[in-house]
Amino acid sequence: MVLWFLVTPFLFTTATVTGARNDCRGDCALSVGCWISGGVSRGTCPGLNSFTSWLYTCCYFTPIIPPPTRFFKRRDSLRRQDRVECGVPALTLQKRIIGGAEAYFGELPWQAHLRIGGYQCGGALVSRKHVITAAHCVHRAQLNDIMVYLGEYDTQNTGYEPYPEEVHRVIKKYVHPNFQFRLAQPDRFDVALVQLSRGVIFKENILPICLPKRSTSLRGKTGLVAGWGKTDTTYGKTGTNILRKAIVPILTDAECLRWHRHKNIRVELHKEMFCAGHSDGRMDACLGDSGGPLIVQDEGRWTLAGITSAGFGCAVDHQPGIYHKVQFTSDWIRSVIKSNT
Repeated sequence: MVLWFLVTPFLFTTATVTGARNDCRGDCALSVGCWISGGVSRGTCPGLNSFTSWLYTCCYFTPIIPPPTRFFKRRDSLRRQDRVECGVPALTLQKRIIGGAEAYFGELPWQAHLRIGGYQCGGALVSRKHVITAAHCVHRAQLNDIMVYLGEYDTQNTGYEPYPEEVHRVIKKYVHPNFQFRLAQPDRFDVALVQLSRGVIFKENILPICLPKRSTSLRGKTGLVAGWGKTDTTYGKTGTNILRKAIVPILTDAECLRWHRHKNIRVELHKEMFCAGHSDGRMDACLGDSGGPLIVQDEGRWTLAGITSAGFGCAVDHQPGIYHKVQFTSDWIRSVIKSNT
């Protein structure tokens, strides 16, 4: 107990080291203090000189959680990379929280987090080398400004994650040739692919989503959207660090137009778009979720039906989200993937 009281004051009074860059997502703490306090050391704190670097560590304080094998079961097919199935998560949770909006780890292994300069977007892994997203997210971005995080769950690493995320650079982007950026209306053909600098090795938290068939019907289906975007409409509020999900019914075009007319909003819907949302607006995608997937169950697999594109407000009654209809451009998507495998 004497050692605890001797070390603890130094641990917290020097947690932020002057001159250190903000590359450490944990706390920059005395190495011995991190160990005694039950933290986990994950490398040295950046930005320190050679004299002080050995004293400090990047320390993560995580709750004590049982090993992942207690909660998860693996899918044996991951042993053979050539047999990995799209749209089928490898981890199944034996115990899950009911009624929450947070996804659980590994539930959506195709979900991608794109960090583009000073903003973020979502995306989905569709092959070993390609992530699909909204064209408006990347059409003006420089390649070296786009970073793709796969297998991500908690962007701030505040808790225990059984498997780490991967960070990928982008070497090429493919914006749909018919993309039109529009200020007052949803963008036309709002879909793009980015090619990763290296191929992905599929694992429990990194797996591809299935692409839809041209004949797939969305009528009467319910979609699932997910992302790290804003969780309410408060001005200035940033996105969440935990991946969140929402269930949204897919609307007919007539219903979508009627809902917008009810709010005196003139919206143009085109053949490559569809709407999804609740009449009371209780669950919806929002700022920061752009480019993320809307997925549906099709023949026992999760399939990419839409790309989050636009919306007149977030989670507002009779103002549903507007999505790019992936089946409409699936031939172009497959051709891009095939030409760069």
